[in-house]
Amino acid sequence: MKANVQAPDAPEREVSAVRDPELIGTLQHYSDLFTFGPIGVVVLTDEGRVEDVNRAAAAMLGWPRSWVAGQLFSRWIAKDDIRRFLDHLRRACRSDRTLSDEFRIKDRYGKSRSVRFDSVAMIARVGDTSYGLRRCQTALIDVTEERTAKRDGIDGLAHVIRLNSCGEMAAALAHELSQPVGAIRLYCNAALKSLGAWGDERAKLEALLDKIASAASHAEATIKGLRAYLSKREATVERLELNDVLREAVELATAYAKERGSRIELHLAPGLAPVKANRVHIQQVLLNLLQNGIDAMQVLPRGERRVIVTSDQPKPDTLRVTVFDAGPGMTPEQRRRAFEPFYTTKANGMGMGLSISRSIIESYGGRLWTRNVRRGTAFSFTLPADEHN
Repeated sequence: MKANVQAPDAPEREVSAVRDPELIGTLQHYSDLFTFGPIGVVVLTDEGRVEDVNRAAAAMLGWPRSWVAGQLFSRWIAKDDIRRFLDHLRRACRSDRTLSDEFRIKDRYGKSRSVRFDSVAMIARVGDTSYGLRRCQTALIDVTEERTAKRDGIDGLAHVIRLNSCGEMAAALAHELSQPVGAIRLYCNAALKSLGAWGDERAKLEALLDKIASAASHAEATIKGLRAYLSKREATVERLELNDVLREAVELATAYAKERGSRIELHLAPGLAPVKANRVHIQQVLLNLLQNGIDAMQVLPRGERRVIVTSDQPKPDTLRVTVFDAGPGMTPEQRRRAFEPFYTTKANGMGMGLSISRSIIESYGGRLWTRNVRRGTAFSFTLPADEHN
């Protein structure tokens, strides 16, 4: 009899819980918010596997929801961002606050975009106790247009800085151009005189004409390099051989170095992977570092003023450039504030060169920093290797 009384009660309570209209409505409401929300949302384990994904996130990746679920999300993360992405997930799944970071992702069709990941840990509560589920819910915010606008702004300001630096290089460039142009005039005069006594002077005339062509080529290369550096064109990102870009920048800075009794040495590692960047942007960064190094050495005797530029590839996905000068070095205060806008130790400096240089390098996923060495200062910057290499 006891069994007959209790038997109907259990299923009745169960049915009432499942069929509670208010509870069902609430669950459906939150399910719809997740599924149809305008912002991409994924549920990720601390190892990066997708447990759930809404429509906006699946559309961002270019795949159906049913296919994305169960995949490792790192398959869509840019190669050189994967390690940082996994570290972000591990920290977010154990944190008691929202963690934000930015990564580059590639969709099904190969389109690359910059996405901000806002991740918060998922927890379960039993009474007063909370348990971490080693999962996080991540909102995906496409910030590609913001980054493009920021780069456009950087490009405009960088052009102003280039025009300003041209004033500092003008005298040195005029001197550099006057030499080949003057040589062309002298060689032409000598060639004209030789024409009067053609006979045995043919070989001498040919040699003079070769020198004229060489001097003209030098002047033309200097002018072309300067025009390309100062031109305000769209910042086209292309696949570059970094060492070639460094050599071109050093060629532009050579006149400035000579004018100030300095010399520039290149020690470039062979066989570096290509990078994807704008040629003029990278030249501008190196020219700024070279000018700073040359200016810092003016307190030294002329024979000791030497700047060394090195390149290497410390990791398969990272290229590094370092500029060493033999100057007096930087104080801790100068090193701490070196990249602050408008901070300068030069009497006529704008204090924007290093700030713009850092913004340029960071816009390509690299970083720029400084340190004192045994004698002088070293500035280094990195760029990610082209992931299609």
